[in-house]
Amino acid sequence: MTDAEIIHVERRIAAPPAAVFRYLTESELWSRWQGASSDLHPTPGGRFQVTMAEGQVVEVRFVTVEPDRRVVVTWGWRDHPRMPPGSSTVEFDLVPDGSGTLLRLTHHGIAPDDVPIHRAGWDVFVPRLAVAATGGDPGPNPVGGGG
Repeated sequence: MTDAEIIHVERRIAAPPAAVFRYLTESELWSRWQGASSDLHPTPGGRFQVTMAEGQVVEVRFVTVEPDRRVVVTWGWRDHPRMPPGSSTVEFDLVPDGSGTLLRLTHHGIAPDDVPIHRAGWDVFVPRLAVAATGGDPGPNPVGGGG
């Protein structure tokens, strides 16, 4: 695996880790920042499905769920030839930072041709998470996926 196949995103969120964690583990809250709908079962091995605005479906499984600290999920797209469900991994690390949280997202195992679209997706969706986790309205979910 090369660095080109790994995406790192770091963002300070003006909300405590417990608040951010909820947006990573509760279906209704996840849908506020990414996807048209989601169905999350946040236990190791639990199902995780997000339907994006254009009907694309992310199918994953929870790997690690450490309340207020860390969430690790597999990641992939239904009917995708290079990135099927479970083919990559996304790690969300929540580091206390004063009254807020430093989110460290790492997405690895991405098919090289799909790195740019996923990097662009996370660049859209992580700021939306930051707004939602502080109680703000991130606005309508953008069309498409990739994050």
